[in-house]
Amino acid sequence: MNKLLLIAALICLATAQTVQECPTDGTILECIIQDSPVCGIRSLTNGKQIKETFANYCAACNVGKVEYTVSGKCESYPAQAQFCSPAQSKAEICTMIYDPQCGYFNQQVNCLVPPCNIDQYNRCKTCSIQNVLYTIKGKCPAH
Repeated sequence: MNKLLLIAALICLATAQTVQECPTDGTILECIIQDSPVCGIRSLTNGKQIKETFANYCAACNVGKVEYTVSGKCESYPAQAQFCSPAQSKAEICTMIYDPQCGYFNQQVNCLVPPCNIDQYNRCKTCSIQNVLYTIKGKCPAH
């Protein structure tokens, strides 16, 4: 039963994983009524994230406190997931501080045995790997 729930959860995640950065120049977007839920992400100085579900990208970005969005409702992802920001995904240099992270790939990565994840040295290293969508603190669970 647990495996069935895990597979169902992964199918839901596989259909909802686009990351979009919000404008930072104060641009006000013209929104249309569209129900395409996104998880709006705002990073705090302590490294934690505030996540809130919005009706769509436009509604999330017009609030002004959302840095970027991930397709799908926040509740569709594990509560402990820390999403990789667009800036983190482009990191070229990372510290060598050991803080194990399990990185979970987006839908563009096809795995033979789900879940699609990878163990890395720290969050910076994990997020800088192409197609990693989010991390969870600690080593990845054994398959």
